[in-house]
Amino acid sequence: MSHPVRPAPRASWLSLAIASALASPFGVQAAAPDPVDFEAVVVTASPVSPLTYETDPKLPRQPVPASDGADYLKTIPGFSAVRNGGTNGDPVLRGMFGSRLNLLTNDGSMPGACPARMDNPMSYVSPETYDRLVVIKGPQTVRWGPGASAGTVRFERRTPRFDTPGIDLTGSLLGGSFGRNDQVLDATAGMPVGYARLSANRSESDDYRDGSGDVVPSSWKKWNTDLALGWTPDADTLLEFNAGVGDGSARYAGRGMDGAQFKRQSYSLRFEKSNLPGSLERVEASVFANYADHVMDNYTLRTPNPMSSMPMPMVAQVDRRTLGGRNAWTWATGGLELTAGIDGQQSRHRERGGMGRNAHLAMPWVTDANFQNAGLFAEATWTLSAARRLVSGARADRAEVTDKRTVADDG
Repeated sequence: MSHPVRPAPRASWLSLAIASALASPFGVQAAAPDPVDFEAVVVTASPVSPLTYETDPKLPRQPVPASDGADYLKTIPGFSAVRNGGTNGDPVLRGMFGSRLNLLTNDGSMPGACPARMDNPMSYVSPETYDRLVVIKGPQTVRWGPGASAGTVRFERRTPRFDTPGIDLTGSLLGGSFGRNDQVLDATAGMPVGYARLSANRSESDDYRDGSGDVVPSSWKKWNTDLALGWTPDADTLLEFNAGVGDGSARYAGRGMDGAQFKRQSYSLRFEKSNLPGSLERVEASVFANYADHVMDNYTLRTPNPMSSMPMPMVAQVDRRTLGGRNAWTWATGGLELTAGIDGQQSRHRERGGMGRNAHLAMPWVTDANFQNAGLFAEATWTLSAARRLVSGARADRAEVTDKRTVADDG
């Protein structure tokens, strides 16, 4: 049985003609592109080693500046985030997050207070106010605290050095759709013996609309201010005091409550001494005190839904105070470098809440958990050549958690 031959669609003839022209030796050939100087290409996040990435969080990124630490980490290969809404995502590295990911700011720990991680440590980070982001993927170091089976993330501010009295001033303004607007200021005044640095930012965005034009709760407002006072009597000595405060709010589409308050207070003191005589190369010591005060409710940023599981106004307030410190010594001789030290921290967690607007204010604080950790560590690096080295480390920790609840939750 024969079948009639149907003409090919016009699009198919056009595709065939283009392919024939490209394959034909008589087709018009494009001019050779101009040579590219790859030395001029700027790489925003480069691997220092196969498992360590380092970048400057102040560098421009797309689509817009990150609203928090997790938003910035998403730009680094291997990271994703558990989204809470427009901001305050929870970073995930190679499928692991939470206690498996060590998150540090200025080498101090800032754990949030919400048991459901509505205010995870990266919620209190404004990346543009930091100078350096270091990501160590996997448990490849023992220097920065316990756990870290997924990796270690460190947001750091560099030490400014002044040969003569002067002022460094940087700032930025951003405006975008859905009410997005950011303001950042970083001002440093100093002289050879010391400096003062003020870092501040404010970030805001409204709810966005989906493809159908429906409003999706995702707005936020945030601000942070940090002050650093440093003493630098010579090029190898640093004594620095830091103090910071911040607050914010965020609407969530996927939660029964919004984040009505993200207050933080941060204090730290650190000492560094380098180029010591003999094999002792460097001494570091630091202490910190961080406080997170977080309020969740269903009435400040939304209207309680009478058809939901929370038909009446409800509020919960949680806070967490974390104290800690670290001391490390580094010896170097020949191609061998050894860093050893101690670190530790303790946290106290409290909660209060109730039914009704601002009901928590009349309730007493209840301490429900205490956390303590103390550790010893040593890490050695043996450099065999410019392209080869051996790294080994050991760490011992003692951790203790006290559940102070009279009745444990079912979950």
